[in-house]
Amino acid sequence: MKPATRAPGRRRVDLDRTGPWIAAIGLLAVLWLVVSTTLYAPWWGVVLHLLVLAGFVALYARRVRVRPASTVWIAAAAFLAWIAVNAVGVGLLGWRL
Repeated sequence: MKPATRAPGRRRVDLDRTGPWIAAIGLLAVLWLVVSTTLYAPWWGVVLHLLVLAGFVALYARRVRVRPASTVWIAAAAFLAWIAVNAVGVGLLGWRL
């Protein structure tokens, strides 16, 4: 059986190599969002954001060795967690935008 060939000029992303880098940049972007919450969140809200982000960084550090391709989803989940913490903070805890 002949192996499948790709069209010339098309490259396939190797997430085993690039996934951890993409995830690290994504986590840095979420860190930037966390720091920007100082504009409307109280100090303890920013600390809460940092604790949630620290959990995702710890998960990233464990997964990068075992399954590097799946680390991209960790950055996406961290972004969704940032949105959720903001929604709870603004909706229930009285943070002002």
